[in-house]
Amino acid sequence: MGSSFDHPRRLRRLTVVGGLAAALALGTVSAAIGGVPAQGSSGAGLTAAATSALLKDYDHEIIDQFDSANSVNHIRQLAVNIGPRLNGTPQEREGAEYIGGILKSYGFDVTLQSWGPVSTKNVAKVTSPNADLPGGPNWQMAASTSAKFTGNDAAVEGQVVYAKTGQSAADFPADTAGKIVLMDYSTTASVRNTAVINAASQGAVAVILAYATGNNAPPSFTLTTAQPNIPVMGGGSAHSTWIKSLLDKGPLTLRVTTNQYVNPMGTNVIGIRHAVGDPDGTKAPIVMVGAHIDSVLGAPGAHDDASGNGVSLEIARVLSQYPLDKELRIGGFGGEEGGLLGARAYVNTLTAAEKARFVGEWQMDMVGTPYEPARLWALTPNGQSNYVVQEAYNAGARVGFDGLRNCRLGQSDHQAFFDVGIPSSLFIWLDYRPPAPPAVCGPTGGTYVTEPQYHKPTDTMDNISPERLQVTLDVVGGAVAHNALNAVTVSAVSDGDQPLAGAPVRADCGNGLRDLGTTGADGRLQAVLPHATCDFTTTVDGRVANERGVSIAGDQAVKMTVDLTKPTISLTRPTDGAVFELGTAATASYRCDDNLAGVATCVGTVPDGSALDTSTVGFHEFTVNATDKAGNATDKKVTYQVVYPWKAYFPETMNGKANSAVPIKFGLGGNRGLGVIAAGYPVSQPVSCDTGKATGASEPTSGPGNSKLSYEDGQYSYVWKTDKSWSGTCRTFELTLNDGSSHFTTISLK
Repeated sequence: MGSSFDHPRRLRRLTVVGGLAAALALGTVSAAIGGVPAQGSSGAGLTAAATSALLKDYDHEIIDQFDSANSVNHIRQLAVNIGPRLNGTPQEREGAEYIGGILKSYGFDVTLQSWGPVSTKNVAKVTSPNADLPGGPNWQMAASTSAKFTGNDAAVEGQVVYAKTGQSAADFPADTAGKIVLMDYSTTASVRNTAVINAASQGAVAVILAYATGNNAPPSFTLTTAQPNIPVMGGGSAHSTWIKSLLDKGPLTLRVTTNQYVNPMGTNVIGIRHAVGDPDGTKAPIVMVGAHIDSVLGAPGAHDDASGNGVSLEIARVLSQYPLDKELRIGGFGGEEGGLLGARAYVNTLTAAEKARFVGEWQMDMVGTPYEPARLWALTPNGQSNYVVQEAYNAGARVGFDGLRNCRLGQSDHQAFFDVGIPSSLFIWLDYRPPAPPAVCGPTGGTYVTEPQYHKPTDTMDNISPERLQVTLDVVGGAVAHNALNAVTVSAVSDGDQPLAGAPVRADCGNGLRDLGTTGADGRLQAVLPHATCDFTTTVDGRVANERGVSIAGDQAVKMTVDLTKPTISLTRPTDGAVFELGTAATASYRCDDNLAGVATCVGTVPDGSALDTSTVGFHEFTVNATDKAGNATDKKVTYQVVYPWKAYFPETMNGKANSAVPIKFGLGGNRGLGVIAAGYPVSQPVSCDTGKATGASEPTSGPGNSKLSYEDGQYSYVWKTDKSWSGTCRTFELTLNDGSSHFTTISLK
């Protein structure tokens, strides 16, 4: 973050991207990480594992591939192998070349942009041929303009001696001549001048004035007395501590070069991965990720901001495996520490049409410190949430991270994009203090406390938390990935066009069936997919709907109609309640219709056109089951009755005498045995002689004088003994047979 200015997850260990030599020229690193799949191929590089389990949706699949170990490796390359990357110095450009080389290996078109000029830089580079320098092999100090600039071809090398404040000859060891002298930096110019004069008189070949205490960056200073024959440098307090610690262990040799870069050019690196259908980059929406390359004088810039580049490159690695219909840009900007110089220079190259294509710019600056009070913030110049911020919140929700907060701050490269109307936000791990209520972030903003290593030589790999880098990848990388993919609205409706909530949506885009989730109350599901041809499917109440061969080539909608209309059954014979005489020839007649697709599968108790069962008397159930092509099933059940061929040999009404025997004779078309009467029958019941309505309860006829059933000469006979007390009344006799039929006669008794 410019000087103008927790939720740790598990660490995943995947294949770690190996570091490339910092000086590797663009165009020579294409094979460093392995092949990049062709953009036009569906699902390139995404071979499904041999498993019966559903693949995850693309959001979670991509997040699972992010590995902060790869980010750490890139940070190490920038902060350790290259070291401090002051704007306008060769190290800034070397950082841009490294980032560009990695991006090119991922299939990006890479451009190095020179812009400027910028202010003159006076820089000392300090290395050691015989010691591992703490904080990295490449120290950077301030080169005094009052002293010698060695250039790269006339480096000074020598053992180091410590001469305290250098104010008297007694401060210098006897063998100072030919040595590099370390002395304590004084804020008083005359004290500094005396120290350097004394060192030169003792034969020193170079001088380092470094803060003895505190946590200070290297100071820049001039001398009253010029020293044209030796380089003089200002070192930070960490440099002083580290040198003294090494001297305690034995002799230390340092190698020093000092350079003055007069009005140098700054460097940006821009990687572009064009959309599948827009190879010229003229129409596809643009999703951009940014970080700044440069660091302040003397600082390795591991956290500020090699960390942002490390995350950007890991996002690029994972997304490079997917064919995209959005244009993905990765930006590394120089000169951020000098006032957002590189980002503003880049934004000034954008045409109005190009700006209008931007979905958003996610800027990462200081995204992985272990400093405990720091938390992940999304900060905008006006303090308001915007699309980029909200998408980060959404990504956090997908991975279960609720630690993101947003408020107000410029001071990083997101400001340049914001100023031209592109949605942008700074993502940063920072001890940020929002305004106390009722104040809000928009008008007032908050305050912040930086980590102790901020803009210091101690901003080394020790200032990097892989766990927090992983959170940043999951939240910011997850948001970028979500927006780089196609937004697809999948809807599930019934054949009556009613939305179907809770419908599981699956898709196979060429590498296996994956679970996209379930539809909401409106019957819709929002999913993201790469450029691919996909088969969609859903199942509702056992009914399956498919949309096959859907070409996903941009944001779009997919609709699946689930056939929930059951087939229709027309049952002509038997009808419900139909009665057939025993042994009657009758055939079943029915058909089943699929209301959408024609004839449905139709299965009855007997096949259509086959004989009904009339071989036994009683009630018979007949069922037809229908199933259509969508799996909808229904059935229809009816009951028909098979009865004996009944013939009554008694009238429906008759006259008789009380206390007499009344013969009830009937025929059943032959001898059916003597068990034809249903249990509990016959019965008789008093009725009104005028209306025929019952006047009392039914009574069994099993009393004295009632004969058992007999059969003779083709007739059944039952003798009903009437009671003496029934004289002058009317009574109904009911005979119910075991075929379920009932037969009646009414008798008027004298």
